[in-house]
Amino acid sequence: MKEESLFLRKDFFEILKIADHCNFEYYINTNGSFITESIAKKIKKTRVSKICVSIDGPTKKIHDKIRGYNGAFTKATNAIKFLLKEKIIVNGIITLTKNNYLYLYLYETLNFLKKIGVTKVAIMLLATVGENNKDLVIPFDEWSKLLKQLSIDKLNGNLPVDINIVATSEAMCQWELFLPLLNDLDLYNLWVDKNKSMAIKTGFSCTAGKRNLAIDGSGNVYGCSLMVSNKELIAGNIKEKSIKSIWNDSLIFNNLRSLTLENIKGPCKDCLYLNECKGGCRACAFNFNKDILESDYRCPLIILKECDYNEKKINEF
Repeated sequence: MKEESLFLRKDFFEILKIADHCNFEYYINTNGSFITESIAKKIKKTRVSKICVSIDGPTKKIHDKIRGYNGAFTKATNAIKFLLKEKIIVNGIITLTKNNYLYLYLYETLNFLKKIGVTKVAIMLLATVGENNKDLVIPFDEWSKLLKQLSIDKLNGNLPVDINIVATSEAMCQWELFLPLLNDLDLYNLWVDKNKSMAIKTGFSCTAGKRNLAIDGSGNVYGCSLMVSNKELIAGNIKEKSIKSIWNDSLIFNNLRSLTLENIKGPCKDCLYLNECKGGCRACAFNFNKDILESDYRCPLIILKECDYNEKKINEF
């Protein structure tokens, strides 16, 4: 669950009671703005597995600039303290942009989170969907340098907290990890379960409509949260049909499940790495071309028009 509107709903905790009754495993992503001491006590009474709080910088200046208002940093850190006081598991989320990706800022943020009691952090890459500013996306060469340093520190046990990297599609095999570490696949394997990623032989690795779904405030159902607001990708509405019916019978969901890499359009179709990256993010591809089958044009190989790399590295993989 995410979006701060959750904590503004009068029936929010009634919804959590239903989730608890149904034995759902769920967690909440939040910027912490509305988590007070009393809200933390209420959350404690639920069966939520964890609360993930966004901290995008080690100081008020950086975090508040990214979040767009003064006081965001104080509210987020207070929320973490209130939750930890109630012995609720708290994970950190850092969304990397041009404003906070520098090695010094990132490691200061990781050390700050450790200091206040957070031991696990997800580093998320900015998705080029919705209202996100594409100019804030980290240049690929800069991301590659940072990822290599993070990988070396992870290998040597030098990271201050346990981190995982969530690429845009949350897929099991991600070009954002694969391409930067192509020359050192031992480092790549630190982040990815190779057996799981390679188990998908012909299909896209995107999990939308396969393992994930998202529901917006109006009851519209999508394959994932990155697809929300694209009316063409609405799988159904829970006010009109049951979740079970939408999940099993939706034309969009069944299309997402039946697609193979042979269906992909654009530059990715002839790329030697297609069977490794599995096509990238379908939401980002749709955002560029209004076609779920198009290539993920964020890929640096498309940008540089260098899809025909040598086969040697593929064989090594």
